[in-house]
Amino acid sequence: MSFLDTEKLQSAQQANLDLLQQISSKVFEGVEQLSQLQFKTLRASSDDQFGSISKLLSVRDPQSFAEWQTSFTQPSVQTERLLEFNRQVYELMSGTQSEIAKLAERQVEASAKQVQELVEEIAKNAPAGTEPVAAVLKSTLASVGSVYESAQKAAKQAAEIAENGIAAAASAAGQATREAGKAAGGSRK
Repeated sequence: MSFLDTEKLQSAQQANLDLLQQISSKVFEGVEQLSQLQFKTLRASSDDQFGSISKLLSVRDPQSFAEWQTSFTQPSVQTERLLEFNRQVYELMSGTQSEIAKLAERQVEASAKQVQELVEEIAKNAPAGTEPVAAVLKSTLASVGSVYESAQKAAKQAAEIAENGIAAAASAAGQATREAGKAAGGSRK
């Protein structure tokens, strides 16, 4: 009698290969979306620069030049665009990481179930007198599962805290930028 079921082993290997393919797919999707975001941002920046140069070329008097210079050097618009770009990059990375974590979590759960089934099979077919060893093995498996669940909960809490911190920092930076823009606009009058 063999404790290793070749069909289950093949099934586990196929599941691992499928997981790797799914993770690769998610990574490529994330890279593709990041590239699209970068190109979109580059195009918008390029369009703004050409628009600014076009306005400069249409300047005919000192007043028009002063207006062009004021509109071109507004830090709040540029900073808000940068903040928005960074927010979108963060959301993209966070979403991709979350999807990969869910895939891995499902695979870990499936693997844990397979190990549990193997332990049950071993305990069922073990020779008489080895019940304490089987009990220790089951207890160890339960402890490992508890440690994994605790670590997973702690990681999720840390991610939530980091996300809230980033959101608060972005909000504060946006507010400071708007206030600086208002103050700069008021001092130019």
